[in-house]
Amino acid sequence: MWIDTIDLPDTTEASALTSQLVAIDSINPSLVEGGAGEREIAGFVAKWLAGRGLDVEIQDTVLAGRPNVIAMARGHGGGPSLRRI
Repeated sequence: MWIDTIDLPDTTEASALTSQLVAIDSINPSLVEGGAGEREIAGFVAKWLAGRGLDVEIQDTVLAGRPNVIAMARGHGGGPSLRRI
């Protein structure tokens, strides 16, 4: 079968990260009364990204208690940086 001849990426890290993310209670409090919200998962994601060398910022400006994680991978060539939100 042709699939046997391709090098598939190692999914160990992605699987571990997915397991950690789904274990964090991040239920949207505007959908479920008493939901934990996203603060804990935002902190986890920020720490994970920072541990991989990205510049990370947590903003709580759109909705109070509903943080956004912003990460930037700085380049080396002097051109514009790429920012993912």
